Amino acid sequence: MTPSLINILKDNTLTGDNYVTWKRKIGLLLQSEKHKFVLTTPKPPAPNNESSIICRDEYEQWKTSDDMAKCYIMATISDVLQQQHEGMESAADIMMSLEEMFAMKSRTTKREAVTAFMNLRMKPGQAVKDHMMKVIAHLNIAKLHGAEIDGETKIDMVVNSLSDSFDQFKLNYTLNKKEYTLHGLMQDVQSAEKILVKGKGQEIHMVGKVATVKARQKVKKQQKKKQLGPIKKETKKVTKIKGK
Repeated sequence: MTPSLINILKDNTLTGDNYVTWKRKIGLLLQSEKHKFVLTTPKPPAPNNESSIICRDEYEQWKTSDDMAKCYIMATISDVLQQQHEGMESAADIMMSLEEMFAMKSRTTKREAVTAFMNLRMKPGQAVKDHMMKVIAHLNIAKLHGAEIDGETKIDMVVNSLSDSFDQFKLNYTLNKKEYTLHGLMQDVQSAEKILVKGKGQEIHMVGKVATVKARQKVKKQQKKKQLGPIKKETKKVTKIKGK
């Protein structure tokens, strides 16, 4: 056994939660060693004195590959699982048993990850980068557990998860039908975020400038009143006429 195979066996022990990842890697390992066919090919009948050389060779080849596949599988599962499966006849039987034990749990985890991704919404004021990192984390978990979401649908869902402040970006995306990768989308959304922040800063600056001008006008008006002093009101004398 080569050192690379030893490292693969050592670093990919099945514990339960990592079933989908383990199944994919053990499949690649068996395929590279040309033993994977025993998982889907029935065991040939045992040869007898009347069997041809071809039948004998097929049986011996299947038996050798099955023994190797069982060794690889048993070497990559925990000690408890080894004790539960050491008496099984073939590698296919072991894989079927492990499927029954862990596939349901994996499907549940996959469903939860996909649901979390679909319900994820960007919070007002949240940085785009933080939101996108959460999105990618949910996608990775779903993918690890066997979820398959095509690229276009994935990008559509991410764009729809953005906050209302990105409505113009969403409209441009819908109208232009631009094709994105997750990395490319993150770059464009971050650029849009910078424009939004800059525009908001200019708006605040203009509001502050108007407020400053009004304050100055008010001060000048007050100073003018002080210079003129109090304005005396003119009073008219009313002469009373005696008699009729």
